[in-house]
Amino acid sequence: MLDNVLEVLLSVRLRDVVDIALLTAIIYWLLQLIKGTRTIPILLGLTVLLGAYALSEFLGLAAIRWLMENLFSSAVIILVVLFQADIRNALARLGISTMFRELSGSARTNLIEEVLEAAFTLSGKRIGASIVLENETGLRNYIDRGKRIMAEPTVDLLLSIFHTSSPLHDGAVIIDKEGNLAAARCILPLSGNTRTSSFMGTRHRSALGLTEETDALVLVVSEERGNISLAHRGTLYRDLDVAELRRTITQILQGQELEDANSHTPTEVETA
Repeated sequence: MLDNVLEVLLSVRLRDVVDIALLTAIIYWLLQLIKGTRTIPILLGLTVLLGAYALSEFLGLAAIRWLMENLFSSAVIILVVLFQADIRNALARLGISTMFRELSGSARTNLIEEVLEAAFTLSGKRIGASIVLENETGLRNYIDRGKRIMAEPTVDLLLSIFHTSSPLHDGAVIIDKEGNLAAARCILPLSGNTRTSSFMGTRHRSALGLTEETDALVLVVSEERGNISLAHRGTLYRDLDVAELRRTITQILQGQELEDANSHTPTEVETA
């Protein structure tokens, strides 16, 4: 027995070890990518279909087998349609640079402080707002459909835009990778996830919708409750205080994993 094990180990080449290590890394990356997303329920549904096909083969159910064979013949197209948002998100995550990486540390800190001060001021006045921070995935389509501004995102400007008397207060503002307030009155896509809370408003659903399709961050101020939430990677972090928001946003902008930022965990997490 021991001789057989040693024989197998001695027959393993360096190329085989590298091959297994790369495959392991890819599988781990894929699992991390789909964790907490709507991909898992879809994969479970596909697993059920595969089980039905195997059962039809075992029991000799010709009609079911014919249906499954025709369904699986278009499997590539079906997978692309079902997972188009996740595929875009995965390709975006292959990039090696990170949002605002070209900004100096002080410029990035100033930007975060301006956004946070504006958000908490709006929160205190119960004025709703959505502030989008562009990441690797470009948001030009949403910027072009909004009102172009291209200005420095100061507290005064953000408060002016979201004031209820402003013609620009509906929709979201988008801050681009260079740290400019690129556009206001931008319309974001609503989340297509049916598992989101029925109490969630349009601002939160649209924040989730954008982060399901891109790697952007969206800061949401609730008009009804005055609380502040952060949407990222299809997850909504709710009821965050200023320290948690500053720490979480800073770590994301520096390219760190969000799990590290959750060591001081938000009080409520809602996954899309």
